[in-house]
Amino acid sequence: MINFENVSLTEGHIARHTPTGSGTPGREAAIIDIAQDFLLSYLEDFGKMDRVSLKGGTAIRKFYAGREGRFSLDLDFSIDDQYTDSAECALDFVSEIDGLKIGPFSYSVSERRNKWYIGLSSPYNDGDIFKTKLDFASFPWLEPLTRSIVPLPIHKQYGFDLPQIHTVRIEENMAEKIARLNRTSTARDLYDLNWLLETKAISATIDKILLKRLVVLKIWVDSYGMHYGNIYWHPAHSPSVFDPDRWLNERDPKDVDAEDIGTLAVPAPTAEDLIKRLRENYGFLADLDEIEQTIAKSNQKDRSLVIQALSELPGSRLGKGLY
Repeated sequence: MINFENVSLTEGHIARHTPTGSGTPGREAAIIDIAQDFLLSYLEDFGKMDRVSLKGGTAIRKFYAGREGRFSLDLDFSIDDQYTDSAECALDFVSEIDGLKIGPFSYSVSERRNKWYIGLSSPYNDGDIFKTKLDFASFPWLEPLTRSIVPLPIHKQYGFDLPQIHTVRIEENMAEKIARLNRTSTARDLYDLNWLLETKAISATIDKILLKRLVVLKIWVDSYGMHYGNIYWHPAHSPSVFDPDRWLNERDPKDVDAEDIGTLAVPAPTAEDLIKRLRENYGFLADLDEIEQTIAKSNQKDRSLVIQALSELPGSRLGKGLY
């Protein structure tokens, strides 16, 4: 069991963990980043992470980027158990987290518009309660990985060793971000996707052929939904075509959230720069094979083709039972 009683965090440590020039928002994000480490370690230690995998921007920062990546304030999980409902899993986590105290951090939970938020208080918050979103999605399509958190100087002050944690494969994480960018322009997704392919040590490990296949499948399932036994991936929006030329080129900088950009890095990138780099980094998405071209047209009649493609993904996690 982890001993959380030997923490030696000071205001000076918090200041050094805060990006230079990021001001109050950067300090708040730095505190949340540390509190996430404590919470994830606790949940792993008590077996709560056995059936979930961390994903999204927080997974990219924790397991790949470290201090080179942006702070991510959300905790997004995929449920690695085809028999567990996402609402049931969320309630299990909420009941465990609400009222929890780990080292210097106290956690509470609130709900707003059917979304869960973790409230965080500590001696470093100046009386404020910081919020981080808690979200659960269905079964990952690829076998999750177990990874270590990238070491940072701040970790030496925790007084315990950070555990290894399950995370979705990076290609699946990226495909979900690309699918979201097919219908909106979020600065955090633009930033993360660019960072991953501009960082040679990471980019060299990414299976771009698999990524292309996942992209068209994610967008199709977001359009029409899919069942797998007890699992249902709900449609996320109205049917959406994936046109690589449009995805790469027709993106208005005015549609990128300016406030969101300000939390990414110091100095903050411009929307124009993020879009330009995305076009340069992801030109390979235009090279779809015949099956991917068909699925990208997002016709509901192609469900059987989508099912076949899903069942043939590496690891064959989604075999019989798709409909």
